[in-house]
Amino acid sequence: MEITGVETYTLHQPLDRVVGDSRLEITDMYTVVVELETEEGHTGTGWMNSLGFAPDLLERFVDSQFRDLVVGADPFATEELRQRLRAQTVYYGELGLSAWPRGAIDVACWDIKAKAAGQPLYRLLGGDDDRVRAYASSMDAHHDLGELRALHGGFADEGFTAFKTKVGDRSTAEEARRVAEVREAVGSDADVFVDANQAWTVPEAIGTVEAMDEHGVDWVEEPISEFDLEGHRRVAEATGPPLATGEMLNRPEQFVRLLERGGMEVAQPDLIRAGGVSGATRVADLAATYGVPLATHFYYVVSAHLVSAAPTGFVVEYIPEYDVGPLLDPSPVIEDGTVLIPDRPGHGYRVDPDAKEEHLVAFD
Repeated sequence: MEITGVETYTLHQPLDRVVGDSRLEITDMYTVVVELETEEGHTGTGWMNSLGFAPDLLERFVDSQFRDLVVGADPFATEELRQRLRAQTVYYGELGLSAWPRGAIDVACWDIKAKAAGQPLYRLLGGDDDRVRAYASSMDAHHDLGELRALHGGFADEGFTAFKTKVGDRSTAEEARRVAEVREAVGSDADVFVDANQAWTVPEAIGTVEAMDEHGVDWVEEPISEFDLEGHRRVAEATGPPLATGEMLNRPEQFVRLLERGGMEVAQPDLIRAGGVSGATRVADLAATYGVPLATHFYYVVSAHLVSAAPTGFVVEYIPEYDVGPLLDPSPVIEDGTVLIPDRPGHGYRVDPDAKEEHLVAFD
């Protein structure tokens, strides 16, 4: 089989309100789509979600750096293609922004492979569960206490049993109060996760986690810099809740460095940054080897396939403010806090033509 065409385009969704975390204020979401065509008529779809930063660069990266390497390639030979695309970026940086298009291309290839096999992707990967638990995650750093309580209480009413709130930009007492509000809204039996987006030093993380955990914290995500490997070990040893991290990492070796130190107690790969389906499944295997849960970051509609097949697959992240669902055909289904994986070949989705027409944006 041979890839005969590559189409790249960007869709824009303005958000209803300003949202954010300890570092960012976000008003827009851009979805950069990569579609691969084959001579047999199969179309594979992958995408990258940019929260307002560099969508034009992501689109141009595919066209200027990777298109000529992808056309003519065999979509089944994902490892060979992965290495060719990686080699293209070595001299100017294979990590960071250049990893995103490579991940989207890989997802599109796996979509083709599963379609050609006549199987849903999760089945091709060895999974057997078409229902995967999701947690309701919100960019709620700018919500006041009343808004925070109403937001997560609403998620609970929709059937979610796990929730994540943003922390990292307030005093220890204020952070603990916000966790208390979420806990009160969702009940004592729910899972409550917190995400600092690398905002703290090691001492700040230890002190703040201890205060928040008085209200029950079920994991602490990215408490400190991703580069502080020893710091992760220190925070993990000094606090009770498991440390979840990995969304910013691009290569399996980066996960190993944290796993072997005990500083990654929940492995949290981002589907696109980690190298698409190929890269994320490698991380899933590492999580199983080290005996830690796998909880994917973002991209819930495709990540559900991975979590279904992963030996320690635990949960996927659903962020309603960044839901790509309105752009897809069919619309993804979340029922009682569970993602329902469609029973159709591939990952099960394409970009809805009407949504493409409505949201398409062109860059100069």
